[in-house]
Amino acid sequence: MCSSALPHFAKGEVVKGFGRGSKELGCPTANFSEEIVDNLPQELSTGVYYGFANVDKGPVYKMCLPNMALKINQETFNNVVRENIEDLGMTPEEAVKGAIEQFELQGADLSLIIKDLMIDPPDNNVQELLNKLESLNKAKDAKREDVIEQLDLIKAECEKGLPYKVEAGRHGAYDILLDTMKAHSRDNNVLTSCLRALIALMSKQPDLFDEKGIDVIHTYLKKEVEYDVKRLTLKWTRECCVMHEMNRQLIFNSKIVDNLKELLGEGASDILREVLSVSRALVLDDDVRVEFGKAHEHARVIASETLCALTGLLTRFKHDETLMTDLMLTLCSLMVRAEFCKKVDDAGGLNLLRDVLKAYPNSEKIARHSFKLIKALAGNDECKAHMIEKGLAPIIINVMVSNKDKVQAATAGLSAIAALSLRAPKNSTALFEAGAPAAIIEIMKLHPEEKSIQKSGSWAIRNMVSRCRDQSSTFLELGAEEILHAGLKKYKDIEYDLKAALRDLGCKVQLKEEWTGKGGALTTGKKP
Repeated sequence: MCSSALPHFAKGEVVKGFGRGSKELGCPTANFSEEIVDNLPQELSTGVYYGFANVDKGPVYKMCLPNMALKINQETFNNVVRENIEDLGMTPEEAVKGAIEQFELQGADLSLIIKDLMIDPPDNNVQELLNKLESLNKAKDAKREDVIEQLDLIKAECEKGLPYKVEAGRHGAYDILLDTMKAHSRDNNVLTSCLRALIALMSKQPDLFDEKGIDVIHTYLKKEVEYDVKRLTLKWTRECCVMHEMNRQLIFNSKIVDNLKELLGEGASDILREVLSVSRALVLDDDVRVEFGKAHEHARVIASETLCALTGLLTRFKHDETLMTDLMLTLCSLMVRAEFCKKVDDAGGLNLLRDVLKAYPNSEKIARHSFKLIKALAGNDECKAHMIEKGLAPIIINVMVSNKDKVQAATAGLSAIAALSLRAPKNSTALFEAGAPAAIIEIMKLHPEEKSIQKSGSWAIRNMVSRCRDQSSTFLELGAEEILHAGLKKYKDIEYDLKAALRDLGCKVQLKEEWTGKGGALTTGKKP
């Protein structure tokens, strides 16, 4: 933004935003009328701003959004640096430093700006690289080696960081790379290099994706496509889904589940891992710009179509530890309905889960994801009972103790015990006889500084003793009361969980009435 344009004052009717800012922020915005916006100085870089305003000569209000800052692009930053050099006689280093200070004073977000571009210009900037690639695409006698070289250089440029990806995207990298794939559709070496460049470009920058990308995905996920091309296409598909709900819906609605279902029948574990990764990405709910996503609906459809195949893979690849981890993580993300838990049970999933835990008792990843899957499956009361009937209780305790020093695995194990014993006295008794009290207390004593352990441990204690009061004495003898009271002093935000465990153990505890009122609004008694 040219400093000569600032400060700039404008007044007029405030209207509903035109949609650009609303789409970027994920919330409604306000704006001046188009007439006023059209008459702003040309050198003024418009975007999402904060500032001050008043209405009808009333009080002046600060208009801002939390954590929102003035947004500028690379060209604006470069222009200010250039002005500092040409008009003020600064060295490139001084000019860049001055530009940074100037924009920071304005509250600008410089996280996507390449700051040293004017200090040490590269031999080939990304725009030049893309122009060369575009020329090669149009040439009839272009050599494969030259195309691959340009693709590798573009990939390397994008891998330098997010600002470089943004700059490449601004110069049309997405469309040029898709054109390259189209021009060399029968050359697997070029296709793999092109897909690697696309992955580098769109990792953490999925906004570039559009309908043309859908065609590419379906073209290169066909069964006859070469192995590496297919694997990289799946990898790119996942990157397009992460942090972008609209892309997920676009990809899902193109019936990609049919492709994924077909690929699950392939024997190669690398392909299967990428298929599982895409399946999990399609059920994410991580886009803050969208109020309501369709993660549940996506999970429902994927589970309906693939659960039997996924459960079968547990048998086929039970000696592949890495793939087993991915399989359990995927199954866990799809357990959104009780009938899906039953489906896994009917397909022999509980027996397989037991066998996996017995085969890998010391694997932290297997333990962690197995415990998460157990917790998810315990959402179905029949599955919850069957897991104990199939002898999982002692295996769970053994694996949990084997991984007691691993915080994440131990937390997941405690959560699994809490889920299995919830409103299930028979399960609680089986876990008790398998040595659950000693394991729970040992882990809580081992990790007094880990809030997640203390919280999950209190749930496990509460659920085990709530319908089996005779177990309380064992927990108390092991030191449960002292641990829970120590947690109360450290962690005020999990006070309810700790006190609930103390209450069900029969310990003296002062409970606080959360909601009170006297004929008016309810209050928690907390100070505003």
